[in-house]
Parts: sequence; structure tokens; C-alpha cells
Amino acid sequence: MTDEQSEHRHQQPADVEPWWAGTGPVGGVVLILLGVGAGLALFLGGFDSQDELTHLHSAAKVVAVGLVVAGTTLLARRRRTGDEGDAAESD
Repeated sequence: MTDEQSEHRHQQPADVEPWWAGTGPVGGVVLILLGVGAGLALFLGGFDSQDELTHLHSAAKVVAVGLVVAGTTLLARRRRTGDEGDAAESD
């Protein structure tokens, strides 16, 4: 195998994004609410097996993804409006 063939094999497409990348702050809040609701349903239902603990862990991961999505989009929006305000003050 030549070096050129090995380079083409290891390259990934540039436009691959996670499933939550385009959800925005509203999608982040929805994910948080879904995760909390699933966690509460599992918690109030009791823990009968190890499988339910796995589902509770998955619900916690959904909440974490929602927090990250909502936080990063709101932070980016605040940073963007802050930059515009700084530019207006310097003029």
C-alpha cells in the first residue's frame, strides 16, 4: 500500500457533526427536560434491576448533553452580542 492510499483511507468527511449539533438553546432545554423526566420516572419507580440503573445513567447523559448544548449556544450568542456592543462603543 502506498502512502497516498493510506492518507485517503484515514481521512474522515469534514461535515460529520454529532446529532445534537443543530438543536440550539431550545433543543438543549428540551433535552434537559426529557432527561430529568426520564430520571424522575425511573427514580420514583424504584430500582429492581441493574438494567434500570443503566437507564438512569443514560438519562443523566441526556441531561448533560442538554446542559452543554444550551450553555454553549447561549454563551456564543452572548459573546456575539458583546462583540457588537464593543464595536459600537469604539466608533
